[in-house]
Amino acid sequence: MTSAAGPSEPGSTPGTGLIRRLVVEGSSLPPRARARLYLIIFGTILLLVWGPISLMLALKPDTYTSEWTLILPGTGNGLALNLDSIGQAAANSASPYTNSSVDPVVNYKAIAQSSSVLAQAARALDMTLTEFGQPKIKLVDQTALMEFRITGRTSEQAYQKAIALNQALKHRLDQLRDDEAEQQAAASLAMLEQFNSKLEQAQQQKLSYQINADIISLNQFEELIETLEARKQHQQTMAKRQQALLQRIETLKTGLAVSESELAYALALRSDSAFQQMVSQHAAVHTQISTIDGVWGHNHPQLNQLNVAHDTVEAELIRRGRYVTQNERLTARQLVQLGTHSEHDHALIELLELTAERDGLVAEIRMEAEQIDQLQRRIETGAAQAIRLEDLNRKQQVSTAVFSTALAKQDIGNADRFSSYPLVQMLTAPSQPETPDRMMKTLALLGGIAATLGTAFGLGLLWIRKSWLRKVLKNA
Repeated sequence: MTSAAGPSEPGSTPGTGLIRRLVVEGSSLPPRARARLYLIIFGTILLLVWGPISLMLALKPDTYTSEWTLILPGTGNGLALNLDSIGQAAANSASPYTNSSVDPVVNYKAIAQSSSVLAQAARALDMTLTEFGQPKIKLVDQTALMEFRITGRTSEQAYQKAIALNQALKHRLDQLRDDEAEQQAAASLAMLEQFNSKLEQAQQQKLSYQINADIISLNQFEELIETLEARKQHQQTMAKRQQALLQRIETLKTGLAVSESELAYALALRSDSAFQQMVSQHAAVHTQISTIDGVWGHNHPQLNQLNVAHDTVEAELIRRGRYVTQNERLTARQLVQLGTHSEHDHALIELLELTAERDGLVAEIRMEAEQIDQLQRRIETGAAQAIRLEDLNRKQQVSTAVFSTALAKQDIGNADRFSSYPLVQMLTAPSQPETPDRMMKTLALLGGIAATLGTAFGLGLLWIRKSWLRKVLKNA
């Protein structure tokens, strides 16, 4: 190989010619020396590549890898409770995957790799945090799977690390759930105290108003209205009955040709035994006088005695009749007519009974009208009280519903501990490897082989570059 370079091309600088000469012509070493140089370079590169690899293969102890998979269920659940006459309480927890901005598996990965979880797992095995190492966690796309890998010096150590890490993760999640439950319980208790205070205030206002008001409940006011309507209907019924009685009384009075006062006198006289005895005596004396007068004439000696007896009986009859009727204007004839029984006694008694019934009905209608007036006045004065009482009752019902619903919601809400931190289930248990993990050594060997082949290929290209470049430049 000659060391002289070809003549420089027109327009090229000295520096460019030097670079071109070094690239195309290379050194001026003879082939053997050049081959020796390439072998030295190749050996040096192999030493730099395979030296660390050999040390790693010789000194790095074997490691064992335990693998397991966790899954997070993604369905939400809910609880509901119907409170009769009060309201409804419901506690719902949506699926943790419905929010696109928050992925629970990413949160769980951060929690599993946190220092607190790793430190707890290391303490469980009497290791330092450095000795325990960092687990490798892979999140499978479009799933809720978390694939864990952790290494150990022995198969048992790797398995125990996996168990300790899984237990530490669950313990930390339980702590987070407990802390969330305590904070929510404290906030719920404060809220319940406010609701309870409002409920007690509403109850006290209603009770105070009931003590001083005539209307103590809305049912009482409604009962007053119902009673008023019932009394009005009863009054109308009695009025119709009164009209029927009046018509019947007028019919009987027309047939008997007596007034109401004469009807009362007749009943009183016919009910008095002393007067009836005097009527009988008066009739007997009057009969004797008529008989003697008809047979013996007006001058018969007994007529004088009978006339005296007639006057005496008649005077006593008038006295007794006026005493019974309390009417000083009635004559003996009128008293006898009113006090003597006849074929019209039945109609007379019926007329008297109807009159008495009419009087009683009139009194009852009057009393009913007074009761209706009293009820109307009471309803008018109690309307405002009923409205106010209904308002207080509504406030109490609302306060009761709010308090009872909040209390029930707190109770049923505590039943779901996994709303913020979903349940974690083990899909595949931690494995206990039987053979060491040679992945690192395999990769190192593959890297060394690739580096060796690349170096050989590169040096080969450098060896043959002269003839190839000369042909390219000559054609150009």
